[in-house]
Amino acid sequence: MSRKTQMLFSVSNSLNKWLKTDIPRLPDEEGQRIGVHALASDQQIFCWQLHIIDNAPSACGSRSRHKTIIACEANSRFIVFIPVDAKLTLDELAARLQMEWQYSLAETLKQLRAIPSSDIAMFLSELSELNMDIHWVKNTDLSISGHISDAALWVTQMLEEQGLNELPSDLCTDLSIHINTEKKRAKNQKQKFMPMVKMMDYCKDILLAEDNGKPLHQNETTNDALFSQQPDEMSQAACNIIDFNQYKQSKR
Repeated sequence: MSRKTQMLFSVSNSLNKWLKTDIPRLPDEEGQRIGVHALASDQQIFCWQLHIIDNAPSACGSRSRHKTIIACEANSRFIVFIPVDAKLTLDELAARLQMEWQYSLAETLKQLRAIPSSDIAMFLSELSELNMDIHWVKNTDLSISGHISDAALWVTQMLEEQGLNELPSDLCTDLSIHINTEKKRAKNQKQKFMPMVKMMDYCKDILLAEDNGKPLHQNETTNDALFSQQPDEMSQAACNIIDFNQYKQSKR
């Protein structure tokens, strides 16, 4: 099976400085502002915007060693959090991101009770087989930055309320689930959407495209039914929309 998809990690200036690396800028096109290219995931490339925040900046300007890296997928605005207190190499960060976004995806599916645990395990196994080529660039998609800023507020406020310096793993997961099942709006999207649903759609599409050699189409899943449901009806609505059985049948 041919696996041709690349993983593009676009890091902010702050994260690039913290990593102490010399990541090249994303090449600029004529007439475009430097370092602020818009990102979009497709069959060839899976794009993430990354930023780092200080967990508890003090009034006197000193910084805490406890920080949080926030990663946001370009199309779905799916958010994951990586607590750090020491420098990481690019390889280490890439491995953490690969693990965290798939773990967050699985835990959100469990929370929504969207598909059986056995199907979640199978889906994660297939995702793990995507041997993506990792590429790093220094760039900030301004439309994604707004979603990252909102996520950053959740982090700092939650830490302050609970009197913590860093995000424990269970809190990272809970916060990711909450944000990724909230309604979102993006400049390139006509209607509100749920990050979790769009991420699942993308993962299904890219797996099918690589299995069958078909071009990736942007799945325009309608979320209206999901958002009209009461909380106790959320799991059934999510199941209807994600429809993992349809994905399995299409692979046969």
